[in-house]
Amino acid sequence: MIKSTFKLALLVSTAIAVAALAVPAMAQEADTDAPFASTDIIVTAQKREQNLQDVPVAISVVSGDQLERSNINSAEQLFQRVPTLTFRKGNTNKDSALSIRGVGTISFSAGVEPSVSTVIDGVVYARTGQQTSDFLDVQRIEVLRGPQGSLFGKNASAGVINIISREPGNELGGYLDAAWYEGNEYRIRGSIGGPLSDSVRASVTGFWSQYDGNGRNVFNNHKVNGYEHWGVRGKLIAEPSDALKITLIADYSKGSDNGFADSIGTVFSSAFNNAVFIPSLAPLTLDGKNKDIDNDLDPYTKDKNSGVSGQIDLDLGAATLTSITAYRHWYNFQQRDGDFRSDSPKYVNTGTAAGDVRSHDRGDLTFDQFTQELRIASSNPQFFEYVAGLYYYHTKEVDFFNRTVTSCTASTLPTVGGLTPCAAGSSTYLTNEGNADFTTKLTSYSAFGQATLNFTDAFRGIIGLRHTNDKVEYDFARRSTSLAAFSGVNPAFASAGSIKDSGWSGNAGLQFDVTDDVIAYATYTRGYKGPALNIFFNMLARDTGRIDPEKSNAYEAGLKMRLFDRRLTLNLATFYAKYDNYQANFLDIVAGQVVTRLTNAGSVSTRGIEMDFNAAVTDDFSLSGGFNYTDAHINTFICPPGAAVTCAAAINGKPLPFAPKYKGTVTMDWRLPLNVDGFNVDLNSSLVYQSKTNFDINQNPNAFQSAYAVWDAGVRFSTSDDKYSLSFIVKNLTDKQFVTQRIPNGTSFMRQITPRDAERYFGVTGRVNF
Repeated sequence: MIKSTFKLALLVSTAIAVAALAVPAMAQEADTDAPFASTDIIVTAQKREQNLQDVPVAISVVSGDQLERSNINSAEQLFQRVPTLTFRKGNTNKDSALSIRGVGTISFSAGVEPSVSTVIDGVVYARTGQQTSDFLDVQRIEVLRGPQGSLFGKNASAGVINIISREPGNELGGYLDAAWYEGNEYRIRGSIGGPLSDSVRASVTGFWSQYDGNGRNVFNNHKVNGYEHWGVRGKLIAEPSDALKITLIADYSKGSDNGFADSIGTVFSSAFNNAVFIPSLAPLTLDGKNKDIDNDLDPYTKDKNSGVSGQIDLDLGAATLTSITAYRHWYNFQQRDGDFRSDSPKYVNTGTAAGDVRSHDRGDLTFDQFTQELRIASSNPQFFEYVAGLYYYHTKEVDFFNRTVTSCTASTLPTVGGLTPCAAGSSTYLTNEGNADFTTKLTSYSAFGQATLNFTDAFRGIIGLRHTNDKVEYDFARRSTSLAAFSGVNPAFASAGSIKDSGWSGNAGLQFDVTDDVIAYATYTRGYKGPALNIFFNMLARDTGRIDPEKSNAYEAGLKMRLFDRRLTLNLATFYAKYDNYQANFLDIVAGQVVTRLTNAGSVSTRGIEMDFNAAVTDDFSLSGGFNYTDAHINTFICPPGAAVTCAAAINGKPLPFAPKYKGTVTMDWRLPLNVDGFNVDLNSSLVYQSKTNFDINQNPNAFQSAYAVWDAGVRFSTSDDKYSLSFIVKNLTDKQFVTQRIPNGTSFMRQITPRDAERYFGVTGRVNF
């Protein structure tokens, strides 16, 4: 607490000092002629700046201002604004994942990449866990839906989250804001930037945030599900000539999270559960309100993220040559109570999911990646417009994992629930542990291109192609204090190997401008996601086989319309995609514990209809949002070799996990026409609805979240020049309880994760712009 208080005091005092000195000298008048509401949105979805309404791709766009007004600070909250996006929260950041249109790769394996690519300022983040830090100075987020392999590569088989940060301005300025939210959540952000010379601009942005948590560990009364995050990001832009632009970016962030914890409860009936689990779980229950845990080891996660990148843009006249070189580093440490209970063992472990043991897990990883992109893009409108380039990508992940298990020897007492009670006396307790060290390397290089052929002013064709070569290497060694398997740990095992493959992805389509304000398009996309390996702590020889590349065929047709004197943009899309050799997780039992095993699950498909809208009803009132219907389901499921859990053919035709059939959002921003000199009053409100969501590919009837809606609202008071503002927000006005993950633990109990926003809370933010 002292350390946190010191950081808070240091940041506040420094920022206030800077602001106090800067405000008189650098205050600038706001552009009072600009409308508060606008439908003019520029995106870079095709590696060059274009108006959203001219791009033949289904895209959702969320501005940085909207994120700030709604207290959306990270990727795990972004699903509240993008209907086709869902987020799977794991126990640690490394186990979290994103899905678009119901498709995403959820795996603990170190040898697989995500299906949804995250790109920040042109740099691909190779692991979902790398971008779970707080958003920092975001200008906008573009969510590209469906396979995007031609321009964004193999780990964009389901879509892309393209994050663009703000650039330093041409005049010295910045901001400072501080926020408090109910439950002892604090946030401070600040930025200062401007010209260093006639040709160089720079900015520095920092943040600090802390939250006590929304649950407690009843074992020791410690708070859980809280965090402390802080970070800094610098951006420098040099333009020594009209033809040359150089952008340098460096960032560092650190996060400590005391969660997310698995709240647990039993929904299964058996003699063992009635005799052992139900009594030991008290006072916990499995419902949407429960956020408490009972663990003898507090959950904890620590992350460090850092990186540097350099981008060079050279204007050649008819084309622009771009080079992006980047290096990123990620360190993650995690610990958790592996048996999710604080009780000492009372019954002899049977080697099944019903075993009664104490298990503690600890692990860390170090992840490094290097990427290099070189591309050329045509600059001026012409018959043949193009983007072409080369891409190189290399990652190395070094993992360590420890599982320590305490069990006991049998007594002569009568059995309870089919198990024999432990012998009396502490000397009868046995402690074993397993340790694993493993390294995974992924290397990929590709050539890509996309062309637009303008047959007429109103009719054009699009064609793109990418060829990718991949190599995955690993070495693995597990050590154990026991020659035989014990609960949650297989015997010692070592293995090493590599796999290679290559594949094509591409797209083709037609676009027709029905009028200047209405375009229609139809596209076909061939998706490719490279080979993978199932590298995890409890792996055996059966798990060393290759996971074949995932391939997809996707079709999309859409309309993009500007209506009512361009005050309304309305975009419609219908889509169908089929994925073969789908890389998916399967819940299995290994050494008596539930694990997720990566496998080529067979064939899945997703189809649906989407709508996005942005309406500037007046210059001071806007509505934006979207709605989607998604039918993402399993066509044919293939059981992984050696699975202990029976693969039922009955799951064929069933929905994919984390794929609600219906989802919609609407956001309102309204500057009240008070006609009072000196200040403005802005209202904002948002509503998100999501239908029933299944969490388990095996279709466990208890692993789901019922349909729910969440309503947020806020009001902002600001001076007319926008230099000072005070905002109030209420999240989840109706106090709707929901979970973002519910996991069956064999036939013993269920685990669930409840997010911060699954309860009503109030907040206030003060801001100064200078």
